[in-house]
Amino acid sequence: MSEKTRTRFVVIGGYLGAGKTTLTVNLARVLKEKYGKSTAIITNDQGHALVDTEYVQGAGFDVKEIVGGCFCSTFPEFVKNARSIVQIKKPDFIIAEPIGTSTNILSSVIEPLKMQYPEEFEVAPFMVVVDGTKAAKMESSKKLIPAHQVKEAEIVLLSKNDLINKDGETAAEAAIKNLAPEATIYKYSSKTLEGVDEIAQIIMSSAVNTKMQKGENTAKFANEKSSMSWYSSINEIKPLDKIDMYDLSMSIMKSIAAEYTPDEIAHVKIVISSPSAGVKMSLVCDSVQTDGIHGSRYVSDEAKLIVNAPVTSDPERLGKIIRAAVETVKQTYPMEIIDSSESCYSPTPETPVFITL
Repeated sequence: MSEKTRTRFVVIGGYLGAGKTTLTVNLARVLKEKYGKSTAIITNDQGHALVDTEYVQGAGFDVKEIVGGCFCSTFPEFVKNARSIVQIKKPDFIIAEPIGTSTNILSSVIEPLKMQYPEEFEVAPFMVVVDGTKAAKMESSKKLIPAHQVKEAEIVLLSKNDLINKDGETAAEAAIKNLAPEATIYKYSSKTLEGVDEIAQIIMSSAVNTKMQKGENTAKFANEKSSMSWYSSINEIKPLDKIDMYDLSMSIMKSIAAEYTPDEIAHVKIVISSPSAGVKMSLVCDSVQTDGIHGSRYVSDEAKLIVNAPVTSDPERLGKIIRAAVETVKQTYPMEIIDSSESCYSPTPETPVFITL
């Protein structure tokens, strides 16, 4: 296979709620609309029904998903999905987004991808999204995973730039440089789209991954990961009248936020999608944001309501709280839930297929 036929592979990591999926969709849009380039996306999360997959599909892009844990622990399935995308869709780029608690991506995903499939994939520099509003406090945080992710990065993408002032930017950049002195920092906003085109330029460039880093023992992060439970549900809803999807999603978010402290809420994601409309919302700590709306904010035809929520909680309590929140909106809004399924558990530690310690 000649080099010209290789598919360019972009891995964008980052912690829960940093803004990876929203950035990925915005990048795919810019690449398509401004440069005529096609992008396929691989999503990754715990649970059996992924908000991110539904969101990407609703945005009009080809997507494959890896469920039930980081794709570092299911590397053969990860590559199988990538190859399937290439064979069927032939995209110019594949953007893969590992789960928000992923660690050792350089050694467990990028390095084996380069070593085992050099004729099929060209791997771009490893990018890590960091929440710009939290970056300055990363080193003093009790959480080990976000700082570890930054240390692996070749390029750090500082998100939510519209929410921080100049002093905040300076403090954030200083914290990043202290953790990853050689990393290049790009600032952007998914709200204003400032800086997104610069990141698209990196994707279209010939720059490749050159950083090699031995992985850290996964046991180091086990307690941090096991303290979280992950909730996932998919509900088929039948409106009996017009429903405001924004208000319904916000009602669920408020119910969950009322039961936990901000530090306990890593990331709650909700998507409601129908053939004619859709909305995606996120709750990180105590901040709710709308990640995207297509069509009207109102829905009157059958739709899917998907909830994903990694929260510091025991699974029984988390499941009970979210079920109660969904039941409340069922009683409040003119709708029926005609089918539903859920899972809620504390994941076992990941076991990467390939890793160099």
